[in-house]
Formats: sequence, structure tokens, C-alpha cells
Amino acid sequence: MATANLSKTSIRVPMAGIVTSSAPHVLETLLGSCVGISLWCQETHHGALAHAMLSESQGCLKQPGRFVDTAIPEMLDQLAKKGARRRAIVAKICGGSNMFKTSSSAHEVGRKNIDMACQLLRLQKIPILAQHVGGTNGRVIYQDLETGEIRVKIGLEFVATI
Repeated sequence: MATANLSKTSIRVPMAGIVTSSAPHVLETLLGSCVGISLWCQETHHGALAHAMLSESQGCLKQPGRFVDTAIPEMLDQLAKKGARRRAIVAKICGGSNMFKTSSSAHEVGRKNIDMACQLLRLQKIPILAQHVGGTNGRVIYQDLETGEIRVKIGLEFVATI
């Protein structure tokens, strides 16, 4: 498993998946038009990372990590079960690239994913501390559960720490 910091164990989050863990682990995922939603408890250092493919589930509850609107409530439930304190949870959002060459805004999957994540986090009163979203390239993100930082890699280069 590749990791942003070789002294920490990296856990890969699959497409349409949600992984919840705690420090000193690092959660990682590869994103294109999908959105990576990071929730992290500043007090307990528990975190969750979802790799959501689409914005709305339209009633499909089978795989909550697949959709932004089911991923966020599921992440909050998992974090609560681990002992995270709701008042100390913060969010970061990554991904949502426009990977499909189209002029129709109806096909901008990435933008819809970003907008839905922001809307739902605001409704849940979870502060969004940072975003690394949009563009036309995929990215790999590494969420350090010790610090809450996310390192963003595009191609072979680390381009941001948020």
C-alpha cells in the first residue's frame, strides 16, 4: 500500500466506500469526478473518508458510500459509534473533477457531487475547513488522522496540503 508517510499505516478507501479509523492511520483514495468527503474529530482524532460517486441516491440505501446524500449521514453514524464528538467534527472536500468532455452542465457529475456535499455539510452544521476540487485531472488524497491534514497528489507530484 502506498502511503504519504511511511511511518503510518495507510488504509485504502474503495470507490463507493466509506472507511472510519483513528490516528495514527492514513486514509487514502483515488478520485476523478467522484468526491472525497473527509470528516475528522479534532478531539478524538477519529476520521472517516467517503469516496462518493454520485450526488443523490434517489432512495437507494444499499451502498451508502456510493452517494453523497447517504454517505454523510453514514459517516456521522460510524464516527459516533467510535466515540467521536459531534461538536468537534470538521470536514474537507476533494475531487469532483470534470473528467468527461461535455458542454452540457447536466453531465457535470463532479460539480453536482461538490455542490451536494457542501449543501449537506452546511445543513448538518459541520464546518468545511478546506476544499481541493474541480479541474480536469484526477487526484489521490491522503487523510492523516493524527493531524487532520489532507495531502493531495496529482500525477507524481504532491500539489497541496489542506
